[in-house]
Amino acid sequence: MKKIFLIFNFTFLIFNCLYSEHFIQAGVFRYKEEAVNQQLYLASRNYPVMISVNGHYKIIVGPYENKETADFTVSKLLSEENISAFLIDETDAEKITESLGVQEIEISDEVLGELVNVAFDFLGVTYKYGGMDVEKGIDCSYFMQKVYKSLGTVLPRTSNLQFRIGKKVKRDELIPGDLVFFRKYPRNSRIGHVGMYIGNDEFIHASYGAKKVIISSLNETYFKKRFSGARRPL
Repeated sequence: MKKIFLIFNFTFLIFNCLYSEHFIQAGVFRYKEEAVNQQLYLASRNYPVMISVNGHYKIIVGPYENKETADFTVSKLLSEENISAFLIDETDAEKITESLGVQEIEISDEVLGELVNVAFDFLGVTYKYGGMDVEKGIDCSYFMQKVYKSLGTVLPRTSNLQFRIGKKVKRDELIPGDLVFFRKYPRNSRIGHVGMYIGNDEFIHASYGAKKVIISSLNETYFKKRFSGARRPL
């Protein structure tokens, strides 16, 4: 059995984000069950969504890296989903992570194995920058989104945002299913790539260089120089 951190269950995420980014409130509920139903619906529509608990259960969508994207999402929630939504001001955004209740539970090796097996099903799938279509091509962060969604966990769209969720993990504490992140350049601090650790110092990822989903070693010189850290979203 492996111990990992969840917020209530698989459908809840921990967002340890920079507070300068933009969040949207898309509903507030008295009962958790109602909030979960709303969250699952928005997750099925590919919104990055979580629940903040502070007396009531608030549906939080985001984070978004720029205000224009956040404003567009608010309009989309109002017009297409018929959901009352508005941008959260910066002061309230600072309280978001403080209101997420975390509990430690045990997840079986079978569940972790299932996650890795889902990832293996993508081996050989074409890489395409910004791609979100398995037939035409996918990029590294969408690959991780797709795999984790099979267990009901919704990740942000980009590797840079995925790097800010969940529990930080040291390299010698990696377990299968952890996300591993790499800088675009050896001396560049910005995250440019993500993959999933599968054990034995190996990870599976949608590779720009290979133009497909492959398995690589963390010990390869290219990745050793660019390794930036790991996260455990579950």
